[in-house]
Amino acid sequence: MGFQAHMTIGGKPVTADEWISVPNPAHLSTEVGKYPAGTVEHAEMAVEAASAAFGQWRATPVEERAALLLKAGALVAEPPAEWIASLTAENGKPLAESAVEIAMGGHAMLSYASHPEWVADRVVDDEQGRMVVRRQPLGVCVGIVPWNSPMILSSLKVGPALLTGNTLVIKVPEFGPLTTMQALSEMAALLPPGVLNVVTGLGPEVGRALVTHPKVRKVAFTGSTETGRQIMADAAGHLARLTLELGGNDAAVLLDDVDLSEPVIERLVTGTFLDAGQICIDIKRLYVHDSRYDELVEKLRAAVDKIVVGDGTRPEVTMGPINNSRQYDKVTKLLAETKEAGADCVELGSYAEGTDVADGYFMLPHLVLNPPEDLRVVATEQMSPILPIMKFSTDDEAVARANGTEYGLGASVWSSDEKRAFALADRLEAGMTFINGHSLGAMHPATPAGGTKQSGCGYEISGDAVEGYVQLQSITTKNYA
Repeated sequence: MGFQAHMTIGGKPVTADEWISVPNPAHLSTEVGKYPAGTVEHAEMAVEAASAAFGQWRATPVEERAALLLKAGALVAEPPAEWIASLTAENGKPLAESAVEIAMGGHAMLSYASHPEWVADRVVDDEQGRMVVRRQPLGVCVGIVPWNSPMILSSLKVGPALLTGNTLVIKVPEFGPLTTMQALSEMAALLPPGVLNVVTGLGPEVGRALVTHPKVRKVAFTGSTETGRQIMADAAGHLARLTLELGGNDAAVLLDDVDLSEPVIERLVTGTFLDAGQICIDIKRLYVHDSRYDELVEKLRAAVDKIVVGDGTRPEVTMGPINNSRQYDKVTKLLAETKEAGADCVELGSYAEGTDVADGYFMLPHLVLNPPEDLRVVATEQMSPILPIMKFSTDDEAVARANGTEYGLGASVWSSDEKRAFALADRLEAGMTFINGHSLGAMHPATPAGGTKQSGCGYEISGDAVEGYVQLQSITTKNYA
């Protein structure tokens, strides 16, 4: 029997009447473990526990909150081998990627713990009198986490929420939540009961119960734009604050002076196919100047063809399976639709020897060569190892096409002239724009991660995220002399 996880409510382990089995996406016949099927009642219990803990946690000096957060971050920053193996088994990504994901989550919390001054008062003393602007916590916050990177995305909500004196309920994803539940339960044990709570359950039921609860003052959600719109509508009833990090259809723009040396090609491959393309800020569309198109395609084909797909525990595997059945069905239909439309789809890479393709959600990487802009593989967020590559002739054309989408999460500009690249990047409608890199490996640790347009509102990572978890209170002593 695999690992049995539990919810954490009010500092206590909580189960449910029903359990949900978690399969290994690389070996569907193998059960990794089980977790309790949370209900609306569990959501209400968690909010009440967080509400009961809020007064004491708010009154705890920020330096003490930071010290406890430091312990929680240290627990995750150097993850035990069993956590890494567990995340790979339930999520599919290679062991190295699992290790990086968990560690990045830990380091994010350590960063918040190292900056209690982010919650400091602002004091104005002048001839008018004295004003103190305090950053006060909001109250009970909710974090709703997706299946693709649950460890780091949980940590990016735990850090700012707890540092600022809020209490928190995390709803873990429906697919592959076991490792995240284990880690969060151990973090919660370091904190006063009720400060950090963990629940499971379906989004339309448990998630909605959390978002609409009148005691919830803030919701931080990472996931699809469609779900983000529903959360915004549901939160409007009691004006809960929102941080929404939603879908992206990230464009990479390669200018005519781009360096196409081997290290750059490798960065393009990593920026596209990390976690089988299932990261919101992976490259989803690639635009290359027509004078460099053939060279780029030739070199990228050779590099992508080296990708080895299979069980992420095997050392030769560089890309794991699609995470879950719902996503697998979506992307296989998208690929079939793209082929039926007559697009030039190039299948690359290979399966690790002995891989049972029928027993996993496997897909080889694909390049789609110069498809029309209106195909769904270009116009929507694929979250898959499928990359459309299009030609452009002028910088203005590249900017217009890159911006021609409802999304605006990430983008990148690739050029040998950094000044030129920055000038073009300034014209792109994206919350995060990278130069000669893309995705997680290109992010600065202080990046205010967030999107524009339909890719969300608010920020995660860095001191900018803190502002979304506080309300400002001004206290004024007027000089009446």
